[in-house]
Amino acid sequence: MSDAVQISSERVDDIPLIVEWLKQMQIVEWMDQELKQPHGNRKGLSYGQLSVLLLTYIMTQADHRLCGAESWVTSHRQILELATGWGIGEKDATDDRLARMVEEVGQAEEACRQIEVNLGQHVIRAYELPTEVARADTTSFSVHHRSDESAERVCSVLGTPR
Repeated sequence: MSDAVQISSERVDDIPLIVEWLKQMQIVEWMDQELKQPHGNRKGLSYGQLSVLLLTYIMTQADHRLCGAESWVTSHRQILELATGWGIGEKDATDDRLARMVEEVGQAEEACRQIEVNLGQHVIRAYELPTEVARADTTSFSVHHRSDESAERVCSVLGTPR
């Protein structure tokens, strides 16, 4: 009996970094909290989870078209499942499911506003800085100017004395 080991290779690139960054931003929680749930007959990932997959696809591929996301998720399924901890189904990231999620985001203006507020409060940090002492930055800069020859040519064209 042969115990053949099957080895597969998959490029990781920056996928785990982006997924972890989106998880720390709590994108899934804010999206799922504010958007209505997908239709009851629809199985699979939530809108928040789909948004993480779509955002990761957009950032890694520099492509916002939905039609390429399904094949990208399929080809990176193992690393996406390991990075997210989700079981990603074969048809979870189809362009129609992603389009439905994007459509829902576009129609829910108040929910989007609340998601932005939640993200802003969670991600943006404000610090009180001391105001007793102020310093001016006297950064140096360079000025490029015309030579005397080009100034004479400009003056002669404009008819102005030099």
